[in-house]
Amino acid sequence: MALGWQIILRAQDNRVLSPTLASRRAWSRIIAQGALGSPLLAHGLADTHGHLLVVASRPEAGRLARRLAHRLHLALQPGVPWDPARLSPIVDQRHLQHAFFYVLGQQEHHGLDLDPWQEGSALPDLLGLRPAGAWMAANVRAHLPRVQREELLARLGADPWQAGPRFLPLLAAAAAAAVAVEPLTGASRDERLARIAAVHLAREVQPQLLAPVLGLGTRQLRRLANDVPTPAMLRAVEGWWNLLSGSQPTHSRSYKISACG
Repeated sequence: MALGWQIILRAQDNRVLSPTLASRRAWSRIIAQGALGSPLLAHGLADTHGHLLVVASRPEAGRLARRLAHRLHLALQPGVPWDPARLSPIVDQRHLQHAFFYVLGQQEHHGLDLDPWQEGSALPDLLGLRPAGAWMAANVRAHLPRVQREELLARLGADPWQAGPRFLPLLAAAAAAAVAVEPLTGASRDERLARIAAVHLAREVQPQLLAPVLGLGTRQLRRLANDVPTPAMLRAVEGWWNLLSGSQPTHSRSYKISACG
């Protein structure tokens, strides 16, 4: 009996599934929401196809594949027929560990440079950069106990919580990345939590400077400042803010603030 299953999803004409940052984030957001409660260990997008890795029976894996394929198809390529999901068995523990890193490393495996922070994979979820998908980390700990956090950080190529200067114009982008949207313009619960975290992380910035960065009025900003941020979202937005600031040139000395906490 197979230990688990690797699932491959693609369109019938093999077109690029997620050509934009917004669509790559949609892929990850839909999987985090739609697979909640399942034994999913990882997912990863290449360009023309995506992979899922699940520790489940063949019928369970098939049901999960159909559910996610339907949701992803509607969100990403609704006008293009998709192939039926392809399922390949995982034969033993060594195969499972190899498949885990293979699924996460689709960009590298196919020689792609479309997704510098691997947002179309489970890596940000497993590291705590996206709270909605953080449940996958418990599955990895249960089924792949030899996988170390340091290995995952090495795949990201940076430590998101390494202290350093942060640039205020990148705060909204950090909040958007934490909830896998682009841009941060919606009114969902997660987006509100991300804004609350962003406001608290930049609490030393004057409201009249901070409000336009987050697309808020000063009254909205003050209301959010009175809410208590969730620790997971605070850490996620903080991590993205550090990552994005570390990869970008200085915008303006007046926007440069020291990392706090």
